[in-house]
Amino acid sequence: MAGEVTTWHHGLIARWWANFNRDGPEIEFFRPYVADGQPALDVACGSGRLLVPWVAGGLDVDGVDASEDMIDACRAAARQVGCEPSLSTQPTHELDLPRRYRTVVMCGALGLGGSRDQDLEGLRRVLAHLEPGGVLVLDSEVGEFYDERWRSWQPRERDEAPPGPEDRDLAPDGYEYALRHRVLDLDLAAGRVVRELQAWQWHEGELIAHETHELVENLYSEAEVVALLDRAGFVGIEVVGGYHGGPPHGDEEFLVYVATRPTTV
Repeated sequence: MAGEVTTWHHGLIARWWANFNRDGPEIEFFRPYVADGQPALDVACGSGRLLVPWVAGGLDVDGVDASEDMIDACRAAARQVGCEPSLSTQPTHELDLPRRYRTVVMCGALGLGGSRDQDLEGLRRVLAHLEPGGVLVLDSEVGEFYDERWRSWQPRERDEAPPGPEDRDLAPDGYEYALRHRVLDLDLAAGRVVRELQAWQWHEGELIAHETHELVENLYSEAEVVALLDRAGFVGIEVVGGYHGGPPHGDEEFLVYVATRPTTV
């Protein structure tokens, strides 16, 4: 199962995440699952968007992420609120932690960075880290690339010209940042997309850094996610609308899957 995880969550992009990606409905949506099932694990915790508010509120949550830069940012953010959660740098398909959990949250993590076999192995590793009867809660985007407009997609050339001042954002760390995204490759039959993200950084109007990173993303339909969880060994799989928690009404951008480790395996 060894294999390189290809994500863009490093360097300047990790710094952008830490500075700007700090809120969202997922924080409060997932919180009750964590509160009702501690200790909990935040898989692909990133820079701590969910984890830090949870531990600041007294919840017992560990974090793991494939990016050391993201883990460093998460640790710094947690220390700012007086917390020292246990944080590890591991890809999900190689997950090997000493603790077992009553709840695992995977927010925006399924299908990122590796192969479909690695996605399945990652869910099996998550299952092994849950206590019997423990719960996995994960979200997954609903079919952006299954829209008809992507059937005629063609790649476009990279534009490396730095964005103008109107497209830059001043961050709390005192630097300006800008991002530019494009799709590098799309294989709808295989359910796979490769994205590219460029990042720039300025200080007092002077460009000081420019990086380019790629992200491999595996695409899954609702039925495919349910089948993947089933193959990994989960039971009692429930699909709810994201992030309202009721039955899906058909126009959600994300669905949430709640799955349980059997009490006997």
